Amino acid sequence: MKKTFIPLITLLPVGILAYMYNLISLLLLVAIALSLAVLLVAGVVKAFHSNLSARWWRVPCMITAVCVAGVIIGLFRPLEPAVVHSGDASDKLAHAYKTDQADRMTIKAYLSMLNDSMAKRDSIRLEQVTLLYKESQISKPIDKFHAAFIFHHSKKSTLFETAQKLAGEAASVSELKDNYVVQWLAKATYDRWMVSLGKAQKYGTQDKFSVSVE
Repeated sequence: MKKTFIPLITLLPVGILAYMYNLISLLLLVAIALSLAVLLVAGVVKAFHSNLSARWWRVPCMITAVCVAGVIIGLFRPLEPAVVHSGDASDKLAHAYKTDQADRMTIKAYLSMLNDSMAKRDSIRLEQVTLLYKESQISKPIDKFHAAFIFHHSKKSTLFETAQKLAGEAASVSELKDNYVVQWLAKATYDRWMVSLGKAQKYGTQDKFSVSVE
């Protein structure tokens, strides 16, 4: 009875945290991977030592079960709207950037079969930011940074060029000179633009990614 009660008690806070915070689900995946690694090692040891303690199996299995349940609970957490339509351009860009970053820490957004998939939400953000750019509503340095991040997560070479232009302008102003993310983005957008054109990257910021050149 006690052995069953412990995981049930543990599941309550884990489930609550997974539902409230996106990062928890990612941490739970790490815990699952570590538990499975322990089980694998235990299996190897078991092959040579038949008297291996049952705790080597019971504890990792319990942790795995609790973490899997936590991840599943986390999938029921609703995502914020990808964009907002109220407020000025700065408000819209700040929200788009916030959800762009939050989505990339949320397991749910990576599940393509769901309506809230990353690709769909990226498309919604890109559509709004492109409209703001065409209407010349992106002028503040921090707005340019937020917009550049959205363009940076597109799939088109022309938009990478736009991202590099905006990120470079944001990184050049004195108020953002010491902002690491802003300075990194200026380099990353340049590299991504170059790679999309079949050229060598300069700063070594890019892994492989798909792109269409237009």
